[in-house]
Amino acid sequence: MAGPTTPGRVNWRVNRWVPFVDTIAVRGIDLSAGPFLMQVRLFRDAPGSPLLNLVAAAANAEGISASVATSGGVPTTTIQIRVNETTIEGLLPYPGNGVQPGADVPLVWDMLIGSGAAKARWFEGSLTIIPGVTQA
Repeated sequence: MAGPTTPGRVNWRVNRWVPFVDTIAVRGIDLSAGPFLMQVRLFRDAPGSPLLNLVAAAANAEGISASVATSGGVPTTTIQIRVNETTIEGLLPYPGNGVQPGADVPLVWDMLIGSGAAKARWFEGSLTIIPGVTQA
């Protein structure tokens, strides 16, 4: 499975104090076999451990899940990304990057699908954590 030459761009605004769930639909290819790896970092090529590391997971569990529906012989893969509320609450990279409490936290992410020579960066973008008020 060859990946795209230019990854799809998806920019997310993630609210603090609630879980994050979003989906990406890919028409014309079955990507459900993965494997999937998504990392969030302070900036591109940031050294060390990622702030967030998501791998394949069961639907409705933290991580990445995929399902495929076929219509007219054409598959559409729906990739679900789920991050638990407690994980988002832990993404507090200040003061290391100069972000003050109460300010948006700008981060970056990308997702690799496949393994070995078939591994490719399919998606990338910004992930901005938006502070909140109500903490329940």
